Parts: sequence; C-alpha cells; structure tokens
Amino acid sequence: MLFNSYVFIFGFLPVCLIGFYAVVRVNRAWARIFLTFASFVFYGWWNVQYVPLLAGSIVFNYLVGRQIQGAIADGHPRSGKLLRTLGVFANIGLLGYFKYSNFLIDNSNMVFGTDFVLSHVVLPLGISFFTFQKIAYLVDSARGQIKRSDFVGFSLFAVFFPQLISGPIVRYDEVYPQFYARRFVPTEMHLLIGAVIFAVGLFKKTVIADTAGTIATPLYEAAARGTEFGLLSGWIAAASYTVQVYFDFSGYSDMAIGLARMFGVLLPLNFHSPLRAPSIIDYWRRWHMTLTRFMLSYVYNPLSLYFTRHGMQWGLDRWPMFFVSVAVPAFLTFLTVGIWHGAGWTFVLYGVIHATYVCGNEAWREFQKQRRKRRKLPSNGRAGAVTLGLYHALTVLCVVTSNVMFRANDVSSAGVIYRGMFSVQGVDAAIRGVEVPIVLFFIILSAALIAFMPNTQQIMSRYRPAVNWRQWHDVAPSVVSWKWRPDLLGVIVAGGVLFMGLMFIQRGEAAFLYFNF
Repeated sequence: MLFNSYVFIFGFLPVCLIGFYAVVRVNRAWARIFLTFASFVFYGWWNVQYVPLLAGSIVFNYLVGRQIQGAIADGHPRSGKLLRTLGVFANIGLLGYFKYSNFLIDNSNMVFGTDFVLSHVVLPLGISFFTFQKIAYLVDSARGQIKRSDFVGFSLFAVFFPQLISGPIVRYDEVYPQFYARRFVPTEMHLLIGAVIFAVGLFKKTVIADTAGTIATPLYEAAARGTEFGLLSGWIAAASYTVQVYFDFSGYSDMAIGLARMFGVLLPLNFHSPLRAPSIIDYWRRWHMTLTRFMLSYVYNPLSLYFTRHGMQWGLDRWPMFFVSVAVPAFLTFLTVGIWHGAGWTFVLYGVIHATYVCGNEAWREFQKQRRKRRKLPSNGRAGAVTLGLYHALTVLCVVTSNVMFRANDVSSAGVIYRGMFSVQGVDAAIRGVEVPIVLFFIILSAALIAFMPNTQQIMSRYRPAVNWRQWHDVAPSVVSWKWRPDLLGVIVAGGVLFMGLMFIQRGEAAFLYFNF
C-alpha cells in the first residue's frame, strides 16, 4: 500500500483516522492498541508473510530491552552490556541474512568457482529501517537512557505506519512519550496541518519526482545495454536522477511527517534542503538526517573514541592523530552507510565515494583550523560569499556525480555514464529520442525550486512541523519566504497542490525509491 495510491488515500487512511478519532476520545489506551493493529494491517498489505517476522522482532527486542533496563536499574551494567551485545548481533544477523546473504554467496561462487544457491530469500519491506530503530533502543537502554516501557507503547513505537517502511529512524524518547501525552488526543488543527504537509509531499513525489523518473530511467536502462553516452546525455542522466531521488525522498519524508501529525504525533526531520549545503558534511547532516544521526551516535562516535584513546597512548602527532581519530572512523562509517543502502558493488562504491568526500572535507576543516591558529585568526570566522558559492557548487557537483553510482544497475553501467560525462566525444546515442529543450527546462526549473524556494517545514514553520524543528529553523534559509496560514489563500494553495498530486497519480503508482533499501 503506497502513500501515493488511491487505495491508501481514499481507503486505508480515512478508515484509520475515523476509527482512531472515535476511539481516542473514549480511551487512549484503546487508541494505542487500535493504531498498532492498523499499522500491522498496513504492513501486511504488502506481504502478510512477513508480519510474523515483524511481530517476532518486536517481541524479541522488547523482552531483551526489559532485561537490559532491569540489569542497569539493579546495578549490573556488565550484564546489561552483554545482553545489549547479544541483542544487537541478533538484529544485525537478521538484517544480514535477508539483505546480504545472496550477495555474499554470489560473490563467493564467483571467487571460488562454487555453485551454492540460497533460494527464496526476499527482502522484507522496511527491514533496514526497523532493525536500526530497535538497535538504537537496545543501546540506549544499556546506556541508561531508557528506564522502562510497556509492551503496547513499545509495539506502537516500533510499528507506527507513517515511519515504518522508509523512516525516519525515530528514537524511543522522541515518540514513545507522545503516545501518552495529552496531545495524543489530536484536534482538527492537527488534522489540517498534517493534511497540508502530506499534500506537499504528494506533489513532490507524483508531479516532480515521477516526472524526473521518466527522464532518468530510460537513460540508465540504455547504459545497462551499453549504449554510448556523450557529454549531454551523461549529465542529463546524472542531473535527472538527482532531481528524482531528491524530490522522491523529500516527498516521502513530508508525507510521513504529515501522516503522523494527523494522529497528533510529531516525527523528527529527515530531510532539510541538503542541496543548499556548503559542504558534504553538512549535506549528510540534512540528507536522510535520522540515518546520519544513527551512524554518528552508534558507529562513528564509538569508533572515534576507541581510536582516540589508542592514539593518545601511542603519542601520535597532529595529522597522524587526525587520521586515526577522525579519518578512519569517518571512512568506516560512510562505507557502512553505502552498504546499508543495498547489497551490491554499486552501493559499496557509493559508500567509498562518500567516505572519501567526507574524509577530504574533514581534512580541509582541520587544515583551516590549524591555519587560523597559526595566523591567530578568530575561530568563528566565516567564509565570504564567493567562497561559500564555490563550496556549494563543489558540494552539488560531488553529490550529482556520486548519484550515478547509486542509481546504476551495475558498476559497468555507471562507467558508461561517467565516460560520457567526462568526455567530449561526438557520438551521443543515448540522447536520441529525448526532447532535450524540454528536459533541460524541467531540470533547471527543479534546480530553481531546490535553490530558492522554502522547504516544507519552512512553509509550515508557524506550527512546529517536526519534533526537533527548533534545532533547524534557522538552517538553510530560502531566498523566497512564504509561510502557510489557514486563511483563504492558504486553503486555495493547499487544495491546488493536493489536486495536482492526486491527478498525477493517474500516470501510475510508482513506489518510493527508498523502498528498495
């Protein structure tokens, strides 16, 4: 059941909202049970076969989490850490089996000349997201940040349908308390705000992202066939897919936040104008924000702390210490980010590319920091407008280039497009049949929307669009500033955006790109 489908918008969602609003005013405990059950129905719509897997994961992690919390409360941190380690490895093992077993076996067969076959391993929808969510729950319990939980509340936290399939990867302390707060009896204003946010996300997905997909998909299919690319077709392929994945994921993130708001729940931001970032580090702070937050909290920080301790013991100097305490953890973290996205060499190389970007960015920051120290310049000095413009252009170039590897069917297909992007050859077979002026106009218009227009949370900033909005409300200000109000103009704009989003569904219900991960 896609968010951008008529069966969801005119079937499941109205029934779920009517049932929830009827029950929550009578008994909030029943409302939590109702919403948990509805979320299981939503997940089972895709493939009921994997509902027991999701339910088993919830029961297992709840029981392990309670044991960890009890051990920490009783003053037995070593037992809690042991249980945490066992629980984390069990979750990683489950994810590894479903997501990476075929990839590992295929490569093992290729290296060793064997013919092992592991059949019937199909990736359950959303497993990458709900597995990381439960790992964070276990680790936070071992850290003493989660004291207690009840089964129904934990189940709703784990299965809440707006964020179940493609995030955001929510933390327990962000949403669990909301299920027991007074706001969990939502008002008509919550419903209206959520509907507007949802409408904007639907427009991004069906009108912009799916249109970009009609440009990008034939080009990447042509690359897979070995069609020769030139300069123009190579950059159109790279730029059109960047537009597609940008508005696809941005649209999904908006729709998830809007749906949750309809039920009186605020989710964290997962997308905040990343292509307006002046560095690749800042880009990752604003692209798939909850994944980056997870990786920093549970991968990068522990690795950096571990290597820093050893670096101090070894008496390392400035740059060797930087390499050990920053570069190595950053490289391993973003390599993990690439592998998390999928089982394939394109994702491994995508991780390597961004790991290299981030390490280079960190080295530049360290160089600038040491330079300011030597010249006794203020540590909070800001770059000029021209320098920031160059940084921004370089960041966009790096992202657009790396997205070719992210999207390509295989490494050789990516190589076909890269050769076209960085060549001046005359033959450009991939561009045949493409309405180049229309395509370029669409890409330029999309780039202008990204660069100059306010994002969804900025449009809805009067109404606290996300649980962590206060941390981000001053970041990435837009050139054009407009804030939605529930007046005549606001209703007309929201209605028009929703109408356009619904009309473009008729072209076909395209799945969100991150459903693949």
